[in-house]
Amino acid sequence: MTWADSKARTRVYLDSGVIVALALLCDMHRSGASRIFDAAGKRGCKIVTSRLAIMEAVGVVRRRTAESHRRRSGSGEMAGVETHVREAVSRMLVLVRGLEDAGILHIVEADGSTLDLFLLQRKVLEHVGRVIMPAGRGKRFRHRGVGSCGWLHFWLAKCIGADVICTTDMAFTDIAGNDDEFGHIEVQTTRGPLIGLLGGDRAGGAA
Repeated sequence: MTWADSKARTRVYLDSGVIVALALLCDMHRSGASRIFDAAGKRGCKIVTSRLAIMEAVGVVRRRTAESHRRRSGSGEMAGVETHVREAVSRMLVLVRGLEDAGILHIVEADGSTLDLFLLQRKVLEHVGRVIMPAGRGKRFRHRGVGSCGWLHFWLAKCIGADVICTTDMAFTDIAGNDDEFGHIEVQTTRGPLIGLLGGDRAGGAA
């Protein structure tokens, strides 16, 4: 499916974090991702994602499943780890394919758009993010900013004409309304309240 096919309705782009949250029962963002997904469907939005998001999601599911197995087993033993990892990835892909086959989720290609890495490099330098101290973590500091893959998601969302990016990454909210190239794309986080396009300020439009 090309980006032109998705122009009729409000377009909602799911990044890899949302896909992972929909696929993993234990994900901390699962309820928020489900709430967003349901709201987009009720509003008649076109829900889209990219192969980049699916590739990232596969990597995250593999890593988390392996780590979860290690914690449950209480040791570093390898027996069963590969089986659990393959099964978890398979379940996620079955979910994605099922939603795609049902016409609920669309994997959209940014046809004819040449990736501008110079632009994205400039964005990394323009939006420097900030250092934060997460609550309950003592004196440990963490940097909050859009990472390199995050900018690729913004690029793809822009190329396919997405109105909204749905994400688990709070740093994305720093870009909405605050950037010449990508600021027009609204950002819906799994932890935040529903924004206007998903909360009822504008109809999704006809199919």
